[in-house]
Amino acid sequence: MVTEPSPGTYRFKGSTTQKVDSWDSLTCSVHVDAGTYTLDASDWPYDSSSWLIGIQSTLTPDDGSGQTIAFEPRGYGPRPLKAGTLRLNIFVNTTGEVDKTLTPRLYKID
Repeated sequence: MVTEPSPGTYRFKGSTTQKVDSWDSLTCSVHVDAGTYTLDASDWPYDSSSWLIGIQSTLTPDDGSGQTIAFEPRGYGPRPLKAGTLRLNIFVNTTGEVDKTLTPRLYKID
């Protein structure tokens, strides 16, 4: 089960006996201006390099140059982004008992 105890904070609670692979269960999009961004959370459930629970995002630039991976574990920034639509997917890919909270934040550095 996923709940939102406060705006932008997600709590994952429950258990599973097989990989969940829920890549698209929590998806949002935001338009970003060109600049340097970083994606962070003070409460990464396993750490910022884990593929068990985290964020993967793609950028579709306004200039039509093609979709690219913007952020993913081991690569949350800082990184330059073109102006475009940033799609963020919070993913869960773990087994067993889960009781984790995640509050992701996107920061524009310049």
